[in-house]
Amino acid sequence: MDKIDFEDFFVRNKFLLIIGFAIVVLIAGAVFGFRYYNYNVNRNANKLLWKGVRSYMSFNGKNLKVIIRSASYLKRLKNKYKGTQAYKISNFYLGLDYMRIGKLKRAVSYLTEYTKIYPKPDSNNLTYLAYSNMATIAMLQKNYNNAISYFSGMAKIDNIKMQEYALLEEASLYTQIKEPKKAVAIYKTMLTNDAITKDRGFIENLIQLNL
Repeated sequence: MDKIDFEDFFVRNKFLLIIGFAIVVLIAGAVFGFRYYNYNVNRNANKLLWKGVRSYMSFNGKNLKVIIRSASYLKRLKNKYKGTQAYKISNFYLGLDYMRIGKLKRAVSYLTEYTKIYPKPDSNNLTYLAYSNMATIAMLQKNYNNAISYFSGMAKIDNIKMQEYALLEEASLYTQIKEPKKAVAIYKTMLTNDAITKDRGFIENLIQLNL
């Protein structure tokens, strides 16, 4: 086998080797630049989210200006930083902002957008509270079927006490709209799980009231 002449190979392919090296450098620089850009985007988005949340939390029941300011920060976030984690979370707080100023249709729109991103409530998201707020709005509007669907969504949480509350509210609404059989079905389901229902006598009484 002929011996490979590395020096001759380098001389003949010098231009290609330099181009190849330059491409590697450019790729490495692009990756670093993208990560740096991504870091800055997320940092700026988080800043706006924090400003929006802080303004919302400063509301004392009277000064609606802080709610309007909160919504302004959060809408700016949604316009500039789509796709970030802060963008996703901003939907929840925009929903709360619009609830505070009485624009319930827009509130439900933002809260619904949040639950589409995080459909199952758990300890790592705000979905349970999103469903709860939408249920509150639905009941204020006497839209009980929608409220029932929101309570049903809340009941998917892996937290026994919160699940029990949601199921009781859902069943109570069925009673209110004169669909006692559906209420009884929920109560009976609860009785099959001792972890959910420790006060069996209370649930059994509710069943009797719906018969």
